Amino acid sequence: MLQRLGLAAMRALAERGARVGWASTPAGGVRYAVRGPEGARPLLLVHGLGDSLAGWAQVVAPLARTYRVHLIDLPGHGLSHRPPDWRLQTLAGAVAHYARELREPVLVGHSLGGWIALRLVLTGTVRPASLVLVNPAGALLAREQWAPFRELVSARDRKGVARYLERAFHRAPFGLRLFPSEVIKAMWAESSQGILDAVGESDFLREVELASLETPLRLIWGERDRLLPEGTLEFFRRALPRAKVILLPNTGHLPHLESARALVDALLA
Repeated sequence: MLQRLGLAAMRALAERGARVGWASTPAGGVRYAVRGPEGARPLLLVHGLGDSLAGWAQVVAPLARTYRVHLIDLPGHGLSHRPPDWRLQTLAGAVAHYARELREPVLVGHSLGGWIALRLVLTGTVRPASLVLVNPAGALLAREQWAPFRELVSARDRKGVARYLERAFHRAPFGLRLFPSEVIKAMWAESSQGILDAVGESDFLREVELASLETPLRLIWGERDRLLPEGTLEFFRRALPRAKVILLPNTGHLPHLESARALVDALLA
């Protein structure tokens, strides 16, 4: 009960003063919230695996002073409907469908959301004014480098959750340490495991294709991220040599939960 109340409070905070509703997409209904002054440049936030728009609760208000902030629940996440399948293309298609009315948005993606954002820009489906990647996933690395990640996000016991929290955070938020079952629930949700099972080799990002990107780009990285495979940051540094890189000290894989103020400063820099 307390866990559900905590998540509901985060969603209420993220949606405070927002226009909320449902967008019809090929992947089903997508829940959205829009905050900030009308006429301001749109900024679209795309969350990561097992998360929802509620995860952005601590960063929305300061961003909404400058931008018209759009938050969405990816298909099968949060309150959005279950998609017909869990392929990356299906999720990306839903984001693109939502973004089609946004003129030159700032596109921000965290983890899986960063992977999706890069795919959208590479295919020209979304043409943002700029792109911000926060601890993005999707680097094409050796299979053995990804194996520990899959093991971590498949944990179903307290020891496994403890390992996940240790590697995902510099210092995990008290609520997650108090209610480890919430981590298990998020990682073992049909959406999380379905997406992991559906990813194929062709979905991963390659250095040669990323080198063609001309969109102004910022890479924000929590320095204590030990959840994504070792070598991920180095991959993106090589593949995106023109990107401005901002490292967040004492921060793990989820800066929006662990270092919200520093993330906002990096987004507004």
